[in-house]
Amino acid sequence: MAVCGICLVAARVSYPANLLSLTRLRFFAALWVVFYHWRAPWDFDVDATTQLLAMGRFGVDLFFILSGFVLAHVYLRAREEGRFNFARFLVARFARIWPLHIAVILFLLLVWFVAAALEVPFEADRFAVADLPANILMIHAWGFAPDLSWNGPSWSISAEWFAYLTFPAYLMTALGLKHRPWLLLGIAAVLFFALDQLHLRLFSETLPMATERFGVIRIIPEFLIGIGLYRLGQAYVLPRPVARYAFIGVLAVYLLAAHFAWDDRVIALLGAPIIFLLAELDRHKGETRTGAMSYLGDISYSVYMIHVPFFMVGFNLLQDVLGVVDQTVSWPVLLMMLVVMIGVSAGTYEWIERPARTRLRAWGEALISRPRRP
Repeated sequence: MAVCGICLVAARVSYPANLLSLTRLRFFAALWVVFYHWRAPWDFDVDATTQLLAMGRFGVDLFFILSGFVLAHVYLRAREEGRFNFARFLVARFARIWPLHIAVILFLLLVWFVAAALEVPFEADRFAVADLPANILMIHAWGFAPDLSWNGPSWSISAEWFAYLTFPAYLMTALGLKHRPWLLLGIAAVLFFALDQLHLRLFSETLPMATERFGVIRIIPEFLIGIGLYRLGQAYVLPRPVARYAFIGVLAVYLLAAHFAWDDRVIALLGAPIIFLLAELDRHKGETRTGAMSYLGDISYSVYMIHVPFFMVGFNLLQDVLGVVDQTVSWPVLLMMLVVMIGVSAGTYEWIERPARTRLRAWGEALISRPRRP
C-alpha cells in the first residue's frame, strides 16, 4: 500500500532483534558530546571554523529519541501480548544506569577529599553536599538540584529515569494509537513545541537547552518521538535504496545544520529521521555480526558518564603535576587523552557496568519472584 506517493509500503519484514546501526550511533552521539565539552581548552579555535563541535550537546537529543525507539522495540510487543512486567522493567533499567552513576559520584567524592587534603584549588560549588541526595536518587534534573553539580552529564540520566518510571503511560499511548503512527508522531511534535514554549517563558531558552535545570521536560516529547518512529516502522517499510539515499541526504542536512548552528529545535528534531532510516537499513541488512564499532556502542554509556571527570582530573595532572600543558591543549595531547579515556571506559564497562548490572538484575529477580506470604 503506497502512502502519499512516497516510497512507503506496508511493512512485511520486521526489525531484527539487534539494531546494530543504532548501537553504533550511540558511540558517535557520546563522542559528539565529548568533543562539545573538551573543545574549550583546545589550542585551535575550532568554533571559529565550524559550529559542529559546539553543537555536540545535541548528542543527548539523539540519545533520548533513540531510547524511546529501542525500548519500544524491546518491550512493546510484550505489552501487547500481556507479558510486560513493569517491576522487571524497572529493575533492568535501574541496573543499567545506576551502578556506574554511583561509581562516578564516589570517584568525585574521592577527588574532592584528595583536593581538599592537598589544598589544591577546585570549584567547591560543583561538589555541593546538599545536591548529593537528589543525585543519588537520580532526580536532580527534576528541579531538585537546579545548579550544575557533581557529574554534570548525569542530568540526562535523571531525565532517562523519569522516562522509565512513566514508561507504562508511553506504552498505553502507543497501544491506543497502534494503527495511527502519524498521529502519534504529530502528538509528540505538538508536545515538543508546547514544552518548548513553556521553557522559553520560564527560562528564556529553547527546550533543547534544558539540562540540569528541569532537563526532565526535554526527554518527555523526544522519548515519545522515538516510540512513534518505531510504530511507523511497524506499519511501513522503506525500500532499501530509498532508505540508503534518504539517510545520506538527511545526514548531510544534519551536519550542515550543526555546522551553521541552525535553530536548536530544528537540529534536535533532525535526529529523528536519522534514527528511523538507520533502523530501516538494519531491517534490510538483517545484520547479526558484531564488531569493534558495536563494542564501542556498548561502552558508549561509560564514555558519556566518565568523560567530564576524566578530563577534569587528566587536565589537572598534565598541568599541575607533570607540567605538560599550560592553559591550552594541543591536538596530539587531546587525541591521547581521548584514546586513554575510551580505554578507561572499556574498563568501567567490563568491571563496573556489566557485573553490577548482572548482580542487580539477579537480586531484583529474586525479590520479584519471592513467594508472598498468605
